[in-house]
Amino acid sequence: MMNLKNILFGAMLLVVASSCQKQEEDLVFGESPDVRMKAKIDSINNALTTAPNGWKATVGTGLKGGYGFYMDFDDQQVVKMVADLTDASATKIEGSNYRVKQDNGATLIFDTYNYISMLNDPNPSVYNGTIREGLRSDLEYRFLRSNADSIIFVGKRYSQQLVLAKATAAEKEAYNTGAYKTGIDKTKIIFQSFKNPYIEVNIGGVATKLALSIFSGTKTLDIGSVLPDNKTVLNTFKFAFNLKGFDILAGGNHRDLVFTKGEVEGNSIFIHDIAGNKYEIKNSANPILPIEVMFSFDGAFNAITIAGTKQPEGVSSSFNSIWTALVNFHAANGMLTHSVNFRLSTSKVAVLDVRFQSGSTVYLASAEYNYTLTDGVLKLTAPIATNGNWNNGWVSTAVRNYFSGGEFKLTYISGSDPNAGTLGGLIKVSDPAAIFYGKLSKL
Repeated sequence: MMNLKNILFGAMLLVVASSCQKQEEDLVFGESPDVRMKAKIDSINNALTTAPNGWKATVGTGLKGGYGFYMDFDDQQVVKMVADLTDASATKIEGSNYRVKQDNGATLIFDTYNYISMLNDPNPSVYNGTIREGLRSDLEYRFLRSNADSIIFVGKRYSQQLVLAKATAAEKEAYNTGAYKTGIDKTKIIFQSFKNPYIEVNIGGVATKLALSIFSGTKTLDIGSVLPDNKTVLNTFKFAFNLKGFDILAGGNHRDLVFTKGEVEGNSIFIHDIAGNKYEIKNSANPILPIEVMFSFDGAFNAITIAGTKQPEGVSSSFNSIWTALVNFHAANGMLTHSVNFRLSTSKVAVLDVRFQSGSTVYLASAEYNYTLTDGVLKLTAPIATNGNWNNGWVSTAVRNYFSGGEFKLTYISGSDPNAGTLGGLIKVSDPAAIFYGKLSKL
């Protein structure tokens, strides 16, 4: 009769034999995982370094829009680039180190500081990012897929795509001789000439106007339209500047259409779709879509937002002095006014959020109201709920009185800042000179 020691020894021999047999079977049907990974890394390195004219690139961020680059990789693990972040970055070629290594898949890593690093910089003074996360952009990108003309990576932390497309000889020359800034400037000038831009398309056999909002500061593009049931749809896309206009990142899907880019022709810009059609951006004296259709708790917009300490410029309103007093009150108490959002949270409840900041900590004072919204007229009750910071006096009496029990006419507002976005306002029915206004948003 076998003793326990012999049984255990025999079991160990079976495990070892099974393991060896499994390894032999793996090698029969293909290379080992390490060999395959090395081949993948070598293939990526070869593709990066042998593109004769370098690569056009776009990358998205988590907090703002997209950014454009030109990159030229060499076999000494140095990449030279220009980018559309600033005037200097669009013209000054900078080099940094890179490498491709095994790190949960083949991964492209930017080792030393470069223009992509600016998007990741936690110092807000570098490129207006947040203290901890910059603009939520990555420095390490995992390989996703490739074809003969492009390579696509995805950020390991924030999952934003880095898309590389082979440049032509003419494009390489343009990027290396300062033409990138020239193209960006021309595109921005045309953007600024639009008051209420739109394009005309055909959706299901119906001629339809799509309203556009183009934000050079945040590098985002809004496209909105009215559905057959009179509800609205609004999509926000990230874009990056290129030599001739801009690329729309990650598929610009709006209803049945997919938009890919905007291209300057003379003094006009045309939006292109994936089917090869192009649509000229036109200008309207008035907003294309009525605010009564666009603004509701489940509409394209449901909020009016003032971000930071400054209101949008060029609007005359008695509310301006109320706003200035609130900002000064916060400052006198060691706080910085962060934002004010008025939003319709449900079909019956509206919320006023006042945020103020000390260091990196943001505090919230909040009140809720019942409301009705009929034919563009908004009626609020007195607050039905408030939080501690509201009750502790962090919102001025003038702001409280402005909203409590108020009746307002909902309207578009015209300001003087072309980069402020689409502005909306609440005009007090009892005092038409009193207008609360800010950027229309979806919260």
